[in-house]
Amino acid sequence: MKKAGTVQAHRGMVTVGDAELYYEIRGNGTPLLIIQGGLSEAGTTEQIAAELAEHYQVISYDRRGLSRSSLPDGKAQAPVTMGTHADDAAALLATVTDQPAYVVGPSIGAVIGLFLALRHPERVAMLVAHEPPMLSLVRDPDQETGLAEVAALAEQDVHAAIQHFVTFGGNESPACEMGAQAGAQVGDAEANLRWFFTHDFPATRHASLDIEQLSSTPVPIIPTGGDDGHERWEYRCAEQLAQLLPRRLVELPGGHNGLVSHPRASAAVLRKLFTEPEI
Repeated sequence: MKKAGTVQAHRGMVTVGDAELYYEIRGNGTPLLIIQGGLSEAGTTEQIAAELAEHYQVISYDRRGLSRSSLPDGKAQAPVTMGTHADDAAALLATVTDQPAYVVGPSIGAVIGLFLALRHPERVAMLVAHEPPMLSLVRDPDQETGLAEVAALAEQDVHAAIQHFVTFGGNESPACEMGAQAGAQVGDAEANLRWFFTHDFPATRHASLDIEQLSSTPVPIIPTGGDDGHERWEYRCAEQLAQLLPRRLVELPGGHNGLVSHPRASAAVLRKLFTEPEI
């Protein structure tokens, strides 16, 4: 496993509406945007970015409101939606490259990627959507109850809410590649939690897509699921997306967080998908 920091990152900021987005770029070649999931920052996927930067110009960023992309006073001037995030990603790509980009999004990043493919297809050469957590794809009473409990907890204690979120979701893979780890967190964890539960959590929870429109987009969309288990709700969301488009479901190593837990193996699968999308 490469040590973090072996590929030098170019860092910058881009203004999008009322937000300033922090971004990092590694490597050269065809642009490849990683849209982070959950509370992840640009550097969370540093190891897989280093792997992919040998062949691509890898772009990652902090979503609006998180860490180095914090808004003034921590407040949004308008409701933050998946469309807002998709527009942010499109504006970032327009700033750093004049080419369509491969886009890889895990979790919330997958949902943002799907909205990006719909709203700005000219910016996307291919989308790899890894386990998009969407109730509109798979209605699951237990999942809906658990998410409602998390939302209620977050009104009182964001730390209790995130603990319950992780516990009932069961999304952490117990196994990972030797040396694999997330990049060091640099943002204000407390502020990020408050932002996440105020804006991103409800936006994801209520996100819905027009599958007919999504099926007609010129963007090749590849739904992926982690190979550590097929019973997880997020995996079933990926399965359902693949059936509705229709597309073949591709498995990536690890689980919901496989880009971090299995960066080398995941990079190998992604490189093959970009060159041989019909595998």
